[in-house]
Amino acid sequence: MLTAERAAVVGSPDLESLTTSHVERAFLTVRQELKRFQRKGLGYSKSLEMHKLAVAIHFGVYNFVRKHHTLGTTPAVAAGLEEKPWSLEQVAEMTQSYWLRKGC
Repeated sequence: MLTAERAAVVGSPDLESLTTSHVERAFLTVRQELKRFQRKGLGYSKSLEMHKLAVAIHFGVYNFVRKHHTLGTTPAVAAGLEEKPWSLEQVAEMTQSYWLRKGC
């Protein structure tokens, strides 16, 4: 069984290199790839619970499955969080096991 432990990460970021462009780019990516953020689109979330789940899956796939062209791998592998990219099958299995543990 795999476990995860939470730990606080504290540091002192280089405030000179911070810009809003990184955050704005992240928001743009979410709006383009996750249609639930389009108010008048067909994928608009009517339930907050389903919206949260869709966002969680989006960020999981974006960071652990999708290989980014500029990195040559996934952000999780580039950051040293994982040894290799996940497959969509792994994500589906983890999602299924989560729902089974939750009793849904």
